[in-house]
Order: sequence, then structure tokens, then C-alpha cells
Amino acid sequence: MKAFKLHIKNMLCERCIYVVKQILNQFNVLKVKIELGHVSFLSADEDILPLLEKKLSEFNLRLIYTKEEKCVEAIKLAVKQYLDEIEQFDRSGKFSVFISRRLSKNYQNLSKLFSRAEKVTIETYLIRQKTERAKRLLREGQLSLNEIADRLHYSNVQHLSSQFRNVTGFSAREYKKLQLVDHPHRSIAQVLAEIRAKGYLSAFDIVNKNNIVLADQTRKLKDVSIKEVYRFDENPNLLGQNAIYTVEDQNGNKGYLICQH
Repeated sequence: MKAFKLHIKNMLCERCIYVVKQILNQFNVLKVKIELGHVSFLSADEDILPLLEKKLSEFNLRLIYTKEEKCVEAIKLAVKQYLDEIEQFDRSGKFSVFISRRLSKNYQNLSKLFSRAEKVTIETYLIRQKTERAKRLLREGQLSLNEIADRLHYSNVQHLSSQFRNVTGFSAREYKKLQLVDHPHRSIAQVLAEIRAKGYLSAFDIVNKNNIVLADQTRKLKDVSIKEVYRFDENPNLLGQNAIYTVEDQNGNKGYLICQH
């Protein structure tokens, strides 16, 4: 048996963790440990990596090997964690301090490395990711522009709309109007109503990083079939972000899974 500890690019959400777990199940590996951006396992097949690379590429994931690539992915994950704290816990602090502490490295050095690798600054990447969250909230249609600006810690609606226009070419209000005209579903509630009408009644969650369970139970489901049925993001390569899936297991449990960030 050989021990593998791998870093994976674009593995930035819980849905990605589940996908990686299902891929590894095809290779009969042992002692699997999966976290965002990382996976470790034991395998008797020393030539597993090319096969694993091929499977991962089907989901816009790939193995990374250099220190620079690993650091860039760690920065992206830290940006996600920073925005999570802002949106979910209403906590904010100086961005550069947060990133530096998370990675235990000097921020200026991290900034130079990121700019060299990604051809954009960390600050620009942060603005783009923040804008993606604003787009998702606008598509859901549950919050006003003032509420969205407050949730994402913009100084005001004008600040939100200015950054939004710089990234998308539209103001936040224009984008919201486009969603109302072009989008067949204007809120998650409407999408879920359609799914439930087809018999997918139970809410599912991902727990312990890689297990799908019924939301009101702790037992793990086996032989789960999942299918993406609706996406709240225009980019199909952003695996798992702002999407709804139908879920069905071998025992006939049917429901839905919402992946958002």
C-alpha cells in the first residue's frame, strides 16, 4: 500500500467533496480523508494518479503539485472563508489581516504570488467573488438591494452597484430586472415547489464533509443518485455553486439538495 496526499484545484465547496469521494470509491482506496482542497488515502495501485486525473477533469477539478499552485488555492479558500464569515456570521475585519493569519504568511508576499499566478490581484479576486454572491442573492429574489448590501458588508447600495457594474457591465438593479424577464424561476421557493410536485419531498444535507443524509436524520444514505436540476450561476464549470440537485437512494428516499455559497 502506498500513501497519497494530494491537493486539488477548484475544490472549494461541499459538493466538490462529495464528487471526489464518489470518484475515489471507484478505485477501492483505503483510509480516505477529504477536506476542501485536499485528499489523502492508501492505494495498492501506484499508477492511480493518471486515472484519477482523468476522472477529476470531468468535473473541472485537477491535481496540483507545485508550492505556488497550492498556495494560490489556499488563498482562494481563505477568500471563501472570509466571505462566509461576512455573510453567515456578520463578522468582518481587515481582509489582508484575515488572509495573512489564515495562511501564516506575509500578505504582501501572498499578494505578489497570487497576482503572478492568476494575472489578477487578490483584491480583484475578492471583488469578483463578492459580486458572485450578490448575483446569487439577486437571482433568489428574497432580499432588497439594501439588504444585500448590508449582508455582504458593502458601505451602501451605491458601493454595491458600482462594483457590480465594474465586474458585470450591469448595475445591480439592471441585473435584477434581467433576471425577472429572462429567468423562468425568480426564487428558490418557486424552484423547490416544482421539484416537490414531482415527488422529491425530503430535504437533504451534506454532513461530515462527504456524507449525504436526510436533513432530519443522522443515518447515511447508500448508493445515492444525484442530478443537477437547476443552477443559479451562469458558469457551468463552477461545480456545485448555487445549484439544486434531486437526490434518490436505493431505498427509494427522494428529495433535494441545495448547494450555495
